[in-house]
Amino acid sequence: MASTGFVPPHVCWLAYLAAAAAVALCFSNPLGLLSMTPWCTGLSAIVMATCAIFAFSFAYSNTSIYDPAWCLLPIFVAVGWMCTASSAPSLRGCYSLGLLLVWYARYALWWPWEGWTVGIHTEDWRYKAVADKVGNGAVYWLLSLVSLHMTPSLLVFFGLGPLQRVWSRGWQHAAPMGPFDAVGALVALSAITANGVADSQLRRFREQATKSSGSALETKHCGQTCRIGLWAFSRHPNYCAEASFWLGLALAAHADDPQGFVSFGWAWGGSIALFVFFRISASLMDARSLKHRKNYSIVMKEVPAVVPIPATIDRWFDLLLVRSQQD
Repeated sequence: MASTGFVPPHVCWLAYLAAAAAVALCFSNPLGLLSMTPWCTGLSAIVMATCAIFAFSFAYSNTSIYDPAWCLLPIFVAVGWMCTASSAPSLRGCYSLGLLLVWYARYALWWPWEGWTVGIHTEDWRYKAVADKVGNGAVYWLLSLVSLHMTPSLLVFFGLGPLQRVWSRGWQHAAPMGPFDAVGALVALSAITANGVADSQLRRFREQATKSSGSALETKHCGQTCRIGLWAFSRHPNYCAEASFWLGLALAAHADDPQGFVSFGWAWGGSIALFVFFRISASLMDARSLKHRKNYSIVMKEVPAVVPIPATIDRWFDLLLVRSQQD
């Protein structure tokens, strides 16, 4: 964007140190002024941390400072719940946090964020799409705060929410380990693996299609559509894997509630919302691909967007979501 500002690496570090400090402040409650349930404390922490990052985004005119936040903030909040628990962490709490760390490590290693080392020179194309519609003024920054910062933070928080009881109650109140623990861990690890496999397959395809590699590959336009491996069953298998990861965490949380005291909405609403979010995100990508990739409309008729369901069923979602993006 014309308004995009350069963000030096030290500012990126400061932004996330400020976010971590905001989370620590909420959980430590040094003045004893806040009397909230652990769930509300976690919600306040992620909201304050997101506002701290937004302050840097606004000051340096670059919304992409937020880009790694949706991976890091859930870890900050999970650690906050665990550190303020009434007893030592349970085995379920430890492996759940371990899953979060593996999930983040996969992203950090595969898609290293340049903000940590060289700073940020550009912004995500989705942010530019918003600015192109509303301009680069006050309306854009309001939308940046609400839609581009706070919405993804809240989505991952609600995906994380079912595990709050696991982390904040510790081992003394933990239910015995059971089959759902194995299923939840398997789903989460399978999702992380599938995400890595999908990224690897896409990278190999782009390398062959564009005859380029390394850093040049990231900015090289590819007019072809990958339909090999996992991409033959889903147009966005990485989105399917991402949503499935949060389903795995919800299954782990369910293992701590064998009697079903937690309502369906609290237990599963977050993971369902993330599936919906990634389906809508897929429609944004599809609307863009229809403009830049030859015969992409044929791919949309033959391959479902996210979840591998019959394409004829998924087509109804395309008619609703993709058309709304084009309009």
